[in-house]
Amino acid sequence: MEPLRICTAWRGQGECLACDGRENAFFAGLAPDVVAGMHVDVDNTALPEGMTLYTPQSDAEYVWVLRTGAVKLLATAWDGSQRIVRVLKAGDVAGLEALLAGRFSHTAVLFGDVHACRVPLAAVRQLCFEHPGFQWNLMQRMQAALRETEQWLVDLASPGASARTRMARLLLRLRDGESTRIYNFSREELGLMLGVTIETASRIAAAFQRERLIVRRESGGRFFAADIVGLERIAHGN
Repeated sequence: MEPLRICTAWRGQGECLACDGRENAFFAGLAPDVVAGMHVDVDNTALPEGMTLYTPQSDAEYVWVLRTGAVKLLATAWDGSQRIVRVLKAGDVAGLEALLAGRFSHTAVLFGDVHACRVPLAAVRQLCFEHPGFQWNLMQRMQAALRETEQWLVDLASPGASARTRMARLLLRLRDGESTRIYNFSREELGLMLGVTIETASRIAAAFQRERLIVRRESGGRFFAADIVGLERIAHGN
């Protein structure tokens, strides 16, 4: 892992106005002069694939604003098995639930190479107390995260939808922003997210590849090129 580097945006530099954190709206509600005048160590860092960012047993000291890459959130079932319940992407904040709960709710594992800004949780709390606009922004982010989690359940666990339809919905949720790229998760991971066997996930993914709905551009690549319109058609049950 690269050594942590202190973000220049928090030292009153001009990069503040172009900071990914502001573009991703995490620091929305704060005027540029407020940001420039703060003395908070925000670590702008590169993190390696497969690293566990935190677990429910970890000390809740930071949140991470994702700039690139993805993070898998895993929840543990009563029998000890783990299931991927959501995937965070650029612009999302990992660990935000700890702001209120005081602990992390999931195990967070990095997918691909991730760049993120690590923000001390104590600083986030201070910003909430001192700047109502920032606090309101975080409340909106929490509501959006809740809405996204509920939509995952609706899209992926609909009893009347076929596994093929649910796979199309899942792949669309793994889309990289508004691009035609979709994160290339393993068949096992896709099965865990859908609650189907590896064999079923592999069969459907192979069919999608034959139909050119997803195309692997390079061996071992982190993304598929996708026919978004075609996947949307299947996701709607057509």
